[in-house]
Amino acid sequence: MDEKSEMAGTARANTIVAALTIVMAALLVAAFFLPCASAAADYRAALGELSENPFGLANEELADISLFEYVRIYLNAAPESFAALYVPATVAPAVLGVLTLLFSALRKPVPVIVFSVLAIAMSMLLTWDFEDCGVIPSSSYDWGEARWVYLVAGIAAIAFAAWAIALRRQVRKA
Repeated sequence: MDEKSEMAGTARANTIVAALTIVMAALLVAAFFLPCASAAADYRAALGELSENPFGLANEELADISLFEYVRIYLNAAPESFAALYVPATVAPAVLGVLTLLFSALRKPVPVIVFSVLAIAMSMLLTWDFEDCGVIPSSSYDWGEARWVYLVAGIAAIAFAAWAIALRRQVRKA
């Protein structure tokens, strides 16, 4: 009887860990649409006064810019050679997040770890690039939530996937 309750507890823990991994992977996907850059208060007010911008976005959309909106800006206003490099690099965290979500749903912890590490690495590379180019932080923009969501959700997905591996080993030993 004690072994049955232990197995039921492990199965319940496995389900909880799988659900938490899926939630964290979904946050990796959602981070692509969360603000990566948030306009400073004075710049936000100035955006409302502008009549037009060259980026193909409404001025209100430039107050909080997500990676998705950066892709739109690159496609609309950047030179073709620049867009050819930066669009794939900017889309990569979203694609890696989708792959993490897929493997989370399939309960495959090793690919979850691999794609989470890659998603974190790409988001950190973009962070470094934005800082190096002086885009964020600047007098006009500061960091939005996406930077932190990628980091926290990615690390949490890795931790939950590692926990899932440990639970599987525990079941095999029993």
